[in-house]
Amino acid sequence: MAMNQKDELLKIFPLQWRELLQGMDWCGRDLEEIRIRVGQPLQFVYGGRTTYIQTGGGFTNQWEHSLRVQPQQVQEMMTYLCQYSRYAYARQMKNGYLTLDGGIRVGVAGEAIWDDHQFLGVEHPMFLNIRIPREYPGCASWAMPYLLSENRVYHTLILAPPRGGKTTLLRDLLRQISNYDDIGSVAILDERFEIAACHRGIPTNDVGIHSDVYSGYDKAVACMQAIRTMGPGVVAMDEIGGQEEGQVISYAMRCGISVIATMHAGSVREYEELASQSHIYETLKFERILWVMPGEKGKRRYQLWDDRGELLCVNQ
Repeated sequence: MAMNQKDELLKIFPLQWRELLQGMDWCGRDLEEIRIRVGQPLQFVYGGRTTYIQTGGGFTNQWEHSLRVQPQQVQEMMTYLCQYSRYAYARQMKNGYLTLDGGIRVGVAGEAIWDDHQFLGVEHPMFLNIRIPREYPGCASWAMPYLLSENRVYHTLILAPPRGGKTTLLRDLLRQISNYDDIGSVAILDERFEIAACHRGIPTNDVGIHSDVYSGYDKAVACMQAIRTMGPGVVAMDEIGGQEEGQVISYAMRCGISVIATMHAGSVREYEELASQSHIYETLKFERILWVMPGEKGKRRYQLWDDRGELLCVNQ
């Protein structure tokens, strides 16, 4: 974990937790999530393994005698989050998350607020999921020979279940692609501030020398703006799924722009079934499908397919 990410987390923790964490090695490189559920144990997830905090400090694998999250502690966290979040509280809460510096995203769940059948946001948020993004430079190097053809990038879709490592792989792919001189600029549509993790418009993650970043934009809006004004050779986006996104991806492909995207799916077959239910997604011509599969002890496995259904590469 980067030092700025540790500082961001400490600022939003209740004071009691800050005292307990002093002297503990809690911010290791493999920290993925911190789960906060009112009335339940405080959970730290490292490399897919969950551990808990003892009431007197220190880690334990036994949740029965671990520190329990109190309602006032979640309320204290929300007070800090509203103060330290860089973006409009109400707008992000309506989308179910808050974004902190360093690319940290805090998912929020609670009671919904509705007005005349319109969802306004979350009231009494008592369930939080803090996700810590990580950079692994070089993790996508094995795939690069299969994604490039002379001076262009194949249209590529990365598939994985939630927490499967899609964004980490995408980030390194874009970093490497952006450092080529012959491919053109890369427009990164970073709707949730997870790819480049911009702070005041400046990327805190390395996304390469030829990248232009659209942070916080709706992906469909950002894609059209990029095509019309920045002349990208590549457009990249995370977690696609809506019809409007499918339409702009189709438009970008017709314009001769390479598209790299990620999508939630448990397998290539599951994606094909989802695409068959959508006229727009069924017509998208992704030339490479990269499937991220969960492995033992949090390790990832990868399969790379072409548009003819031929398996090009397996990486473990």
